[in-house]
Amino acid sequence: MSQARGWQAAALALLALFGFFVFESLRLSLTDALGPGPGFFPFWLGVLGAILALALIAQLRGARSDPEAVELAFDRAGTRNVVLVLAGLAAAAGSLELVGFRLAMLALLVYLLFVLGARRWLAIALFAAAGSFGVYYVFYDLLKVPLP
Repeated sequence: MSQARGWQAAALALLALFGFFVFESLRLSLTDALGPGPGFFPFWLGVLGAILALALIAQLRGARSDPEAVELAFDRAGTRNVVLVLAGLAAAAGSLELVGFRLAMLALLVYLLFVLGARRWLAIALFAAAGSFGVYYVFYDLLKVPLP
């Protein structure tokens, strides 16, 4: 039963996080002259996340009466991957201002591909280069969106 309590706490934490996203996105404009504003996507992603968190909470409440109805278990390898991906994202976010978008994303993509099991270095190099320098070119040069 302690495992179910952990899942309930995690689901409630997710609900609070998505509620915070919705609250903060309402401080931004949901629309502007061209269509969706800066708060549009964070608002709807927060609403969707909150709905999914509520569905998980309902599923967990149903599991309380029938313990075999929902089997939720942590996979050690999956947990390791999640932690490593979050660590990579945090490192990339921390280094973004220091080294710039292209180099931070290049390092992040190489790291993520390697951590998630890719071992063909040519494929990793091509994907990381396209994902960092290519995305920068599309956003900065073609779409005129400023990136760090």
